[in-house]
Amino acid sequence: MILVLLTAPMTQAQNNERIGVDAEYVSFDNERGATHLDENVRITRGQMEVTADEAFAYRGNNGYERIELFGTPVRWRTVTEEGGETTGHSDEVVYSLVERTVTLIGNAHIEESRGTYSGDRLVYNLDTQGVRGEGGVRLSIEPEVVDGEEGENENEGAEPN
Repeated sequence: MILVLLTAPMTQAQNNERIGVDAEYVSFDNERGATHLDENVRITRGQMEVTADEAFAYRGNNGYERIELFGTPVRWRTVTEEGGETTGHSDEVVYSLVERTVTLIGNAHIEESRGTYSGDRLVYNLDTQGVRGEGGVRLSIEPEVVDGEEGENENEGAEPN
């Protein structure tokens, strides 16, 4: 069925894991290629998990392409290949399976080992772990990242605005 977001790049094992979906109500519209999940939505894949009030998943010719989640707030978490945890929440989340991005919209917040990011809109790239923010962006960066104790390319792809 559908996955959902959660951030940080999935490990190869997670890419091959089955997607679990729980909700109080589910409806399918085969003509539009859409699935609607409502109330107590929980989607898992490997160590990734997202919870929301409502979700819509849209299917293309090659399977699901985009998932939109809404909540008060939508919450998600995942474990990185290094074993660290990345979490986030926002009013709305759009997960593009094609672009491999998670876009948090409205009261967006991401927390990971390198620090925290918040703003009106945050786009997290699952492959590069890069974050792009818009609208009142706030960063809190861990000292070891600033002092260069982590890998030199650790923040490559991260954009504050």
